[in-house]
Formats: sequence, structure tokens, C-alpha cells
Amino acid sequence: MRVLVTGASSLLGGTVARQLAARGDDVTCFQRRPSSTGCVDVLGDIRDEEKVRLAAQGNDAIIHLAALVAPRPAWSDAYDINVRGTAHVLDAAVSCGRLVHISTPSVAFENVAAVGEGAEAARYRGRDAYARSKALAEILVMERMSVPTMILRPHLVWGPGDTQLVGRIVERAAQGRLVLPDHGRALLDTTYVEDAASAIVAGLDRTGDAPQAWGRPLVVTGNDPRPLSELVEGILSAAGIAQHVRSLPAPLVSFIGRSVGRLWPTDEPPLTQFAARQLSLSHWFDQRETQEALRWKPEVNVDEGVHRLRLWFQQQIKKPSL
Repeated sequence: MRVLVTGASSLLGGTVARQLAARGDDVTCFQRRPSSTGCVDVLGDIRDEEKVRLAAQGNDAIIHLAALVAPRPAWSDAYDINVRGTAHVLDAAVSCGRLVHISTPSVAFENVAAVGEGAEAARYRGRDAYARSKALAEILVMERMSVPTMILRPHLVWGPGDTQLVGRIVERAAQGRLVLPDHGRALLDTTYVEDAASAIVAGLDRTGDAPQAWGRPLVVTGNDPRPLSELVEGILSAAGIAQHVRSLPAPLVSFIGRSVGRLWPTDEPPLTQFAARQLSLSHWFDQRETQEALRWKPEVNVDEGVHRLRLWFQQQIKKPSL
């Protein structure tokens, strides 16, 4: 199969491209900088409708991962990339015949815990620009679906090379700014990157023979919920950081997040109110529908993921400096 992967310079996008190539698919990657996947790169911006259309020509399917992911992006940027960019992909997918759209469970966040739930409707309308724009993008996909389409929501993807969850935890700890709400008691479902990628590849395959799952959002996780504190301590241990993680009451962390998020001069504040609330509340999901629809199961639990992460950090230390 000839597949266009948008956003392949990201950890997840690159892993998806490599898995597709490893099984023999003809993969083209579309993003603003080289993907380092070994696949064909077409450089361009998802906001450029013509470049998206040209990149899609000759492909049988599109896997759309390109997105603006930042703690506090400008709304205009988030909308242009995450919503308008998705509209361009939808237009281009008509000539390809299949689409896998990558969303996020944050599109259904309502400031309450998600305990054993499936994929709720995309309804987030709060202040977080990323979650709000991704919700609008997912709604757009459902409204304009014209080819077999799978909508997948991987939850808290992490692994070696991750600059989002792992990178931020390690950075905050190194700076002495890592604080967990309520001792990190919230129970969180996460997804190791290789599992998230294999679920997306399975979703691509199911666009061919699972019409009952087309256009139905599916949350993807490793199905191994752990307390936030356990996950954080595992990541820090893997990185060789021996540090006691401080705790503050969840309402205070939320207040700090709101204040810092508003006053921080860049789009990368160390904490936002949205992140503080999400980390204060349990989020784990019923995976039965996802696994049945995709004919897929995760293979890497949190313990194995931490082990692999530790080996990766050790390899980084051994690499000679240039």
C-alpha cells in the first residue's frame, strides 16, 4: 500500500512511518522538516492546501498525525494547523480512498475523571487551544467523511526520544520545578509509542474491512493504568534522576497553573491550568471496543516501557559527543 503520513517528524509519526515501511508499505512523509525515518520526505506545511494535495497524489491512504502540540499555543495558530490543516487533508484524502485521523482523548475532557469509559463525543470548548482545536478537527472529520475513515485517540504516548511527556518530566525535575497534585494519586492510562503506532497501523488496515468502525472515535491505550506518581518515578529512575517529587494540593496546583499559564511569555509555560486539572484526575479507559474494532492489543506495559526507556537513556550517555 502507498501511504502518506503527515507529521512524521514527531515521535509517534516517525514510529508509524517506520512500522509501515518495515512491513513493506511504500511510505511518503509530509512535514516541515526531515523525518529521519528513511522514507521519502516531502517537505511542506499542513496549512498549504496545494502542497498537501500534491503530496497525497498517487497514495492509497493518508494517516494524519500533523498537529500543533504546545501547552499554550496562539489560538490562530492552533486553528490554522489543527482545523484548517485537517480540512486540507480531508480534501486530499478523496483521491486516496482511505484516511486515519489521529485525535486525542482531550477532545472529550470535561474537568471530571474518566474511569473505565470509552470514547465520549468530542465536546471540549474550554480555554486550552490544543484540545479545543483538536475537538473541532475531529468534528470536521466526522461531518465531512467521504472515504473509509478511522478516528483514533492515543492517550499519553511516551517512550524513548519523547520530548512531550518524558522530556517535560525530566526537564522539570532537573530544574527543581516538578510538583505533583495530591501526591500523584490519579490513575492514568498511558500508551507506549510502539503500541500506539501499531494501533494506528491496525486502524489503517481496518479501513478496508470494518465499515462498522468507520467514523467512530476509539481511545487507544496500553491498558495498564498506574498512579501518576508511579509513572513519574519510573521515568525519573530511567533517566538516572534520584529526586523526591514534591506534592501540593490539587486546587493549589490548578491555581498555580492558571497564573503561570497566563503570565508566561512563551507558548511553553512549565504548567497550565488545563494540564494541572488533567494530572489531578484519573483517566483510564475501557479498551474492549478498541481492541475488537482494530483486532489489536498492546504489547508493552509500563514496567517494560520504563525498562526500554532506561536502556535508551544509558545509550545516550555512552554516545560520543561531536
